[in-house]
Amino acid sequence: MKSFLLILLLGTVLFCQAQEQELPLMYSVEKALHYEKERSFTPKENRGNGALQIPFFDDFSTYSLPTDNPDVPEDLRRWEDDFAHLNQNMAVLPPTVGVATLDGLDETGYPYQFSADSYGLADVLTSRPIDLGGLTADNSVYLHFRYQCGGFGNAPDEQDSLLVEFLAPGGGPDAWFQVWSVPGDLDPEVFNDAFIPVDDPLYLQDGFQFRFRNYSTLSGNLDHWNIDYVFLNNNIDPENFDVVEIAFVYPELTLLNTYVSMPWTHFIVNPEVHMLETTNTLSRNLSTSQADNIFSGFKVDYEGDVQDFPNGFQTVIVNPFEVFEVPYFVNDGTTEDFVYDTSVNDTCAIFDVSFYQNSIGILEGEKLGVVDNDSIVFQQVFTNYYALDDGSAERAYSLNETGAKVAMRFNVEVEDTLLGLFIHFTPFQNDVSDETFLLRAWTNDGGQPGSEIGENFNFHSPQYFNDGYNVFAYYEYDDPLVVSGNTFVGFIQNSGAQLNVGLDKNTNNNSSRLYYQLGLGASWQSSGIQGTVMIRPVFSSGKSFVWNGIEELSSSANIYPNPSQANFTIESEEAIKSLEVMNVFGQKIHQEVLNGEQTCRLDASLWAEGSYFIVIRTSKGVIREKLIKQ
Repeated sequence: MKSFLLILLLGTVLFCQAQEQELPLMYSVEKALHYEKERSFTPKENRGNGALQIPFFDDFSTYSLPTDNPDVPEDLRRWEDDFAHLNQNMAVLPPTVGVATLDGLDETGYPYQFSADSYGLADVLTSRPIDLGGLTADNSVYLHFRYQCGGFGNAPDEQDSLLVEFLAPGGGPDAWFQVWSVPGDLDPEVFNDAFIPVDDPLYLQDGFQFRFRNYSTLSGNLDHWNIDYVFLNNNIDPENFDVVEIAFVYPELTLLNTYVSMPWTHFIVNPEVHMLETTNTLSRNLSTSQADNIFSGFKVDYEGDVQDFPNGFQTVIVNPFEVFEVPYFVNDGTTEDFVYDTSVNDTCAIFDVSFYQNSIGILEGEKLGVVDNDSIVFQQVFTNYYALDDGSAERAYSLNETGAKVAMRFNVEVEDTLLGLFIHFTPFQNDVSDETFLLRAWTNDGGQPGSEIGENFNFHSPQYFNDGYNVFAYYEYDDPLVVSGNTFVGFIQNSGAQLNVGLDKNTNNNSSRLYYQLGLGASWQSSGIQGTVMIRPVFSSGKSFVWNGIEELSSSANIYPNPSQANFTIESEEAIKSLEVMNVFGQKIHQEVLNGEQTCRLDASLWAEGSYFIVIRTSKGVIREKLIKQ
């Protein structure tokens, strides 16, 4: 009855307008007529010792942006800024696994300007200085790269563009000159070749640099340009350019047959059931020549203990430019069946998995530490959550109806305590962090959501982060829920605003597991949108706390007096970063940012009498409490 009354208060259903949406698949924003004032970019202090020598090459098969991570060798760092997004998921059939993507998000994964009509210069990818001294136009120096407009993400519009600029060394900060550009109305699934001559004496000097830039909507994960195989060298003939390389095209995600990740305590109960029988990798011959006798296999590494499973066959003939699959036998009943070793730990385990093939690559032995495309690596993570997505949002999923519900089905292997959900809300067009939703869990009723499990009345809001791309926020259920078997988890939104959950386009679990409901009285419907929404249920799984890499949820606060007629005092052991107060309808009535105080006072003198919910974000976690105004 409480749930019914709450939903009734949220509003009535507008069936003619409500719908399930994938954004920005069919979404186009009208661009502003003005460009933003050009932003200045400060290079990272990571140039290394002197200019780079040609050939300059980066296929983004490994991290090559500036970093303080000592595990990334200096020779791998090809660029002096980190605004581009290096990833293995955004491109459709890239030349090699790994691309650099330019979009409307800054280096932290947050929009440059979180308003729908913002538009202008967005990302930049700037090479480190390169020594071209002593070369002339007769040396046929070219910058070559391959680019894609859109890929799995949002294809730029015609008025968007990708451009290349060259730096004339010694010319000062205004010595950047545009030498190439292309509008955003290309086939979103095709990679195009670009050859730009470097033949002007202004550029043929020690300290030459080049950079990629994009004009884009600045309000989110939009207008994607994918760049791969960047190569600068002399003696290049664009008409007869050949690359001798066999390269992986896509990453591998999992050796499990359903999940990308699952709780370790659930997996070890019946591990063989969860293993793939076979899997396939996709590779490409980049050359105009035939490739022969390619061998391959996979390895699994747990803390230095490596198991090797080479294929018992070779790919004998690969034609020029051919894209081809290679099968691998994981747990298909052969004599070398592989199952993750369940004896390594009792609560969690992380395995490093790599697929490999012959080392056949461009500039073999001259790449100065750049890893060749002859291997792809991923981590199989077993902690305390289930994941059907690969952790990368290429698009956004949303409903646009007050009281709409989203429910994703997970088969919980053993009876366990459901604590909360990891959800990735992707920044897209409008900041909806003031909107609210309620967590929900449902039983399974013939493959659809059935009755609600427990009662959840604490309001939550979408959270955006500046800790990088694809960050998940953790949301707790009011009370832990004991569940097992097929269970649906998700939320009910309190308004018609589009909350924009991340949509992974490299996997496709929506069709068989995602259901939605468009308000009071509506029936559950199976999702018709390809991909996987980025919602992950979190379980106790033998752990004493939950951690998602952003914040430990171990904070506590003292609030007094409570109830109060006028003011509440809040004391926390940790520094308080922000406060949000919501009424029982999920409307945010108060919000403030603090400067790390451990004690603050909340003026409630103008509030109506009744119950309120407060969200306190501290340096160590999130605290949710109930306030009563008398």
